[in-house]
Amino acid sequence: MKKLLLTILAISVAVNVALAGDNAKPITKAGNAALMFNLGGLANLSVGNYEGGLGFKYYIANDFAVRLGLGFSMTSSTDKNPTTTPLPATVLSESKLSSTTFTVAPGIQYNIAKSNAVVAYVGGQVSIATTSQERDGNSVGFGVGFTNGAKYKESGTIFGVAAFVGAEWFPWDNISFAGEYRIGFVSGSGKIESTVPAPGTSTSVDKPSSTVIGISSANAASLTLSVFI
Repeated sequence: MKKLLLTILAISVAVNVALAGDNAKPITKAGNAALMFNLGGLANLSVGNYEGGLGFKYYIANDFAVRLGLGFSMTSSTDKNPTTTPLPATVLSESKLSSTTFTVAPGIQYNIAKSNAVVAYVGGQVSIATTSQERDGNSVGFGVGFTNGAKYKESGTIFGVAAFVGAEWFPWDNISFAGEYRIGFVSGSGKIESTVPAPGTSTSVDKPSSTVIGISSANAASLTLSVFI
């Protein structure tokens, strides 16, 4: 029964795809704009962040668009000291863990071919991501600590450059799905900082740097959903 239902679903999707593509036309003219999302597959249909946050595409000329992925997050949590007796000056009443991330990924897209509701394109982009996480009250890690004056912090930066080739399909008016392959490199570096209360010194150590070069799918198990506005 399960296989039969899956077969019927596959046939229904194929029929809808065939019918939808006949009517919709690609939106690629100067002034067209779209919001972009990562869209999960049929097994786990969901809309997610594009390049770590908000995704946007704008055609500055016919068949030539600029794209931008922009993300930002800030989190903070506080652990209270379970000790209820009066605390000495060397002990904190709470331990705070905070983190911040920021990503920006500008790019360009140029459409090279069209066939009915499908557009083939090429382009390129750069990306920068920064992360920072800090713990108060502990000088050796992110675990909870209540030592006054002790801190532990890790920060990092990831930089990438890539060229891409992809295809965008317009099943309905103002809606498109796209997938692409990228070739490029990503480089990462970071720093670890530790502060101890006595004798009140701080140390800083560079984290191991990394570089990755290769060809990969930009979407993994998902597609890019664009909603034109």
